[in-house]
Amino acid sequence: MNLTTRLETLRTSAIDRLAAAGDVAAVERLRSDLLGRTGELTILLKDLGTIPIEDRPSVGRLANEVRGALEAAIDTRLAAMRETALEARLADEAFDMSLPGRPRAVGHLHPILTLIRDLREIFHAFGFEVFEGPEIETEEYNFELLNIPPDHPARDLWDTLYVAEPGSVEAGASRPAADGTILRTHTSPVQVRAMRALDPPIRVLMPGRCFRYEAVDPSHGFEFFQVEGLVVDRDTSLADLKGMLEEVARALYGRGVRTRFRPGYYPFTEPSVAFDIGCLVCGGEGCPACGRSGWMTILGAGMVHPVVLRAGGLDPAEYQGYAFGMGPDRMTMLRHGIGDIRLFFSGDLRFVTQFVEGR
Repeated sequence: MNLTTRLETLRTSAIDRLAAAGDVAAVERLRSDLLGRTGELTILLKDLGTIPIEDRPSVGRLANEVRGALEAAIDTRLAAMRETALEARLADEAFDMSLPGRPRAVGHLHPILTLIRDLREIFHAFGFEVFEGPEIETEEYNFELLNIPPDHPARDLWDTLYVAEPGSVEAGASRPAADGTILRTHTSPVQVRAMRALDPPIRVLMPGRCFRYEAVDPSHGFEFFQVEGLVVDRDTSLADLKGMLEEVARALYGRGVRTRFRPGYYPFTEPSVAFDIGCLVCGGEGCPACGRSGWMTILGAGMVHPVVLRAGGLDPAEYQGYAFGMGPDRMTMLRHGIGDIRLFFSGDLRFVTQFVEGR
């Protein structure tokens, strides 16, 4: 068989073998078998020197034609295979663009945290800055430095949650920690921390969580928020306190809100007052949220007791101040007309999702 016949036979055979290749890898192997350095066409062309000189140009042209035809056929076959694979992948991954999308839930601030944020903005206009303290306190800061010694009757007003002595729970005989570590019952301890850390004049707002061992009902919880405020300067008065709190109430609840000051008692202020808001849940008629009184106490306040000023490192002969502690939980109830404080901590999405941005 002469070289021309062998080239034509190779071309026909290669086309048949190419058609039988089942995947891209098989086609690539066939390319190597035919056109590689040791491929069948390469071996055939080594015999080109054995034919007569006058026949070499025509046989060379045929060899180039066969090589070109095989390369084109292989490339075409690979392109077809890749297109088929892509179409199969797209068909497998296809989805109906006309179907409605799945809504993505977007969270927002809890209504209590929104009210605390609003309080911060309101009091910022009065020149207050935020000062925070620890939720785990000592009896010294929580009581003694606030003019509440261990034998003081007012100590009974706070149902304190004590941190257990390390190891006592495991031993089956839990007892309060010997160092007097507790969960703070109010944010008032931060007053002393602020006076010790800052130089007068002081004007700070101290938000945070508090804890008391209390029965849970529509207006009480064992965990709650407070926002403490403290002003210390050489010239402050109860009149300044009253005027500022009334403006804060109007900013939160509108110009028509009813307010009242009434005498109160707190060991760390003297004189002490309670600040009430006309119940917005029942309009003053009386409901479980306000204890059927028509009024809801949102804060206690008063002039800082001289003992507390001394505990904070200040001379009461030179400085005086006023302080107040707000209950954002109850204030939020008033804002939205909510009759049960337990809803705030229920984790019920049907409740909390009603308040876009907490409002």
